[in-house]
Amino acid sequence: MGAKNAWTSQVDWHTGRWQARGPAPSPRPWQPPLRRGVLPKRPLTFFEVLDSGFRLLRFVPGPAIGAPLIVFTLWTLLLTAALTAATIAFLPFLDDLGGNDDALTGFSTLAQAGSFILSLLSLGLAHLLSGIVAVAAQASFGARRTNLRECWTQLRGRRWRLVLASALVTAVDLVLLVLFGLPSILLALVDSPVLAVVLALGALGLWICATVWLNLRLAFLGAAIAIEGLGVRAGLRRTWTLTARGFWRTFGQLALGYLLSNQLVQLIISPLLIILSVLAFVVISTSGADAVVLGTVGIVAGGVVLALTTVSQAVLFGYFSCLVSVCYFDSRMRAEGFDLELIRREEVSAA
Repeated sequence: MGAKNAWTSQVDWHTGRWQARGPAPSPRPWQPPLRRGVLPKRPLTFFEVLDSGFRLLRFVPGPAIGAPLIVFTLWTLLLTAALTAATIAFLPFLDDLGGNDDALTGFSTLAQAGSFILSLLSLGLAHLLSGIVAVAAQASFGARRTNLRECWTQLRGRRWRLVLASALVTAVDLVLLVLFGLPSILLALVDSPVLAVVLALGALGLWICATVWLNLRLAFLGAAIAIEGLGVRAGLRRTWTLTARGFWRTFGQLALGYLLSNQLVQLIISPLLIILSVLAFVVISTSGADAVVLGTVGIVAGGVVLALTTVSQAVLFGYFSCLVSVCYFDSRMRAEGFDLELIRREEVSAA
């Protein structure tokens, strides 16, 4: 009995026999607990995802806001140059249009519809931006700050894939717009304007639904390329698989986050635009309608409006990119236990 007690013997679980107990393992040295990251290493609830997007935006403002600011500055300059060239080319037509109130109202409606369509087409840029933010988001699980240069350096070898992914999604959205709008254009050419307008409104609604659904299914394309090092084709399959699980949860998080952030940005920008309008009115009123003053005020006001619009778009897409990155990691935690892998990585780095 003494040879088989628990103090001097132990069972070999491979053979089921008793054997002499080996030396006790040496105690492991004390290690401090893992640092609490900005993003929790566990699956998140619905509203925790929305809050984590804001916290990530505050923690890494360089990649989250700096990258969208650069992208949308270039995008705004490109659109401004294109609109300026179009205005100069069609200046006689615009002069004739200004003399007809009905035509001017219709043109204003088309301009507003075009602005809305451009805002949806710009969702393709979110894949590039979410890929940049995803690198900083992964580091934030260990409470490590990452600036824009470090994110861009870590994306070496994947940058053109992110650009190609953004261009591909934007091109697909544009092709869908042409296909949905082609019947109404044909009807307008055969002198059926009323039917063409009705069909165009229906086609616009269908295009919005198709664009939202497609961009939702491809929402994790940029993050998958940046984090997993996938190609564009493999990234498309990856995001299609990830968004198939919890489709409505992801849709609610991204849609609600986009709408709330858009309203928040409008609340900040609207008072500034009102102040700008009041200042422009005061300057014009006191100048006696001088042509030079009117031109200067118009140029300055236009530049300020463009700058405010660019900044607001950068903040909006910065938060949306953070939200997409958080949803990507949350989806992997729910489907693949990625939170355990993150904990293991932090333990290894701490050791």
